[in-house]
Order: sequence, then structure tokens, then C-alpha cells
Amino acid sequence: MKKHFFNPSIKVILLGISCVIMLSCEDLVEEGYRIDYPDSDASFGAESMGYDAGAVGDRVSFKLTVESNHFIKSCVVTSTADGASGSGYDVGEDGFDDPFADHNYGTVKKEIKSFAVKYDYIIPEGINQAKVTFSVIDEMGKVSAEVSVNVVAPIKSYSARELFAKNNLFNDAFASIDGFVYPDIKTNYSTVNSDNVAVQEKIDIIYYYDQDNNVSVISSIDDGQLGIELSIENATRFLRMDEISEEDFNALTPASLVSLTRDDSISYKGSSKVRGISVGDIVGFSTDINAIHSFKTGLIKVNGLHPTNVAHYEGTAFVMECDIVTQVNQ
Repeated sequence: MKKHFFNPSIKVILLGISCVIMLSCEDLVEEGYRIDYPDSDASFGAESMGYDAGAVGDRVSFKLTVESNHFIKSCVVTSTADGASGSGYDVGEDGFDDPFADHNYGTVKKEIKSFAVKYDYIIPEGINQAKVTFSVIDEMGKVSAEVSVNVVAPIKSYSARELFAKNNLFNDAFASIDGFVYPDIKTNYSTVNSDNVAVQEKIDIIYYYDQDNNVSVISSIDDGQLGIELSIENATRFLRMDEISEEDFNALTPASLVSLTRDDSISYKGSSKVRGISVGDIVGFSTDINAIHSFKTGLIKVNGLHPTNVAHYEGTAFVMECDIVTQVNQ
């Protein structure tokens, strides 16, 4: 019987070839994904649905649209910071497709060449910005689109606040850090002691009534027209925001507050007061950079202005009824 012998030298050669192939493949694969794809000629875009920013926990959504001449294999998502729980493809919303065989890995069902999908990124804690990359892989190759998600300060709303005033000497104050109205600050908080100084550090907004000219005024404590002197006088700046509607105010989000006030640069264009305010006015403010609630932006919506009586002022007083929205610390 004829015997077949395997030449050891051939075995060594084959082993070497196998190693070369394995090394080459390793160069083309990273964590299970091939990384050497040629370019695809597919049309692919990623656009934000609304604002591309938000506070921690906010949902930032993107519409992904792809048109290819070849069958699509997958749509892979990578990011510089993983989104918080709830991030991923939202396939339940009307007007969008569900082309996926696997929603976690973005594997696309067979014989699909186009789709429009929604992707939600939930902003996690501990970041200032994230870059998210969407990559569509088809039979020809890969095409990618990158978007940025910016993190802004969260906001808090204080509804139905009432600030009373007798004149420019006796008046109430508002602190954006805690949402409290501090009544009659001259009588109650101007004396120097630790408790009063702690309140003075918080005060951002003063309402007073100019009886000489019969106008209502929103001002900072450092405004020269006030007849009050405190140990700490925060230099809040104010600006009437004529371009912001009541609908804008009622729908405020952390991202929209930044967007609506960015171009006006309240801290730069604003002043220590806004005189002659009227019902319906929206006034922007930027807190003192040295204040305890440092460099926060907010809006005041004036809902009512009228004479009234209040226990802490003798005779006729005046009241500003308002809603206030302000940025707060993370």
C-alpha cells in the first residue's frame, strides 16, 4: 500500500501564510467591526430635530436619511460619550421607518436600499459635549455623518411670583437661586449681620415703583436709583426681549432658553434696570458673575401690574405679578 508523507517544510509555509492572513484581517477589524470599508456613494444625512443641545437627561433627536444604489447592511452608531439609558433608535414614531433586524447593533433587514429613521441621544452626566457618528454600511462600502450634542445648564420655573413695592426705597426682591421673594429688603435685610448678608448674597432682582414718573421698574440692587445700601449688591443685568413671544416663554427648554437669548448677549447689552415695564413684557436677565448664583440667564414674564394693599407696606403699594424661568446649577 502506497503511503503519503506530508512534507514538514510545506506545513511551515502554510502556517506562515495563515499567520499573515490573520494579521491582515486583524488590521481590518476592530471590536468585531470591519474598519477598512471603501467609500460608499450612498446619499446619507443626519439632521437635528429641534435643538442639538440640552441639559443632563434631555433627549436630543436626529433624523437619519439614506438613499443607496446598493443593499444596506447596517447603520452603526458610535460616540465620544455613551448616551444615557433610553438612547437608541426610536422606531415607534409616525413618519419613520423600522428597517432593522437588530435595533441594538443597527443590522438592517435584507434587500433595503433606503430608509428614514429617528435616533434619540439622552445626555449623560459628566460631559460638556458629545460627538455622535452614524455610519451606513452597504454592499459598496461606508458613508458617515457626525453630529455634536452640546450640554447646557438645566432650568427651573417659578410661577405666580408677586413682588410688592412702595417706591424706590421700600420694595421686594427675588432670588433666582431659591425662587423666594424677600419682602421689604430695606427694613428686613439691610442691617449688617450674618443672616441678612446671606440673603443679600442671593438677591438678583428688585421691583420698585417710580412714583415721580408713575412707572414700574425691574432693577438690580446696584442700580443708582434705589434708595437702599446693602453690604452686597449683585450687579444683575436686564434687557427687554421684544422678539420672544409668550408662546416661546411657555415652551422654554434648557436649549431654547440659550438659543433665544444668545444673540442678545444680556450681560453685554443689558443694563442695571428696565423702566416702564408693561403687562406682557418679557425681560431677560443675566446674574452677576460674582454672585452666589453666578452668571445664570433667565427670563421674567410680566403678568400683572397694579396698585394694591399688602401688610408689610403702609397705604397703597404696587405689585408685579410674574413668572420667572432661570438656569440653575447642574
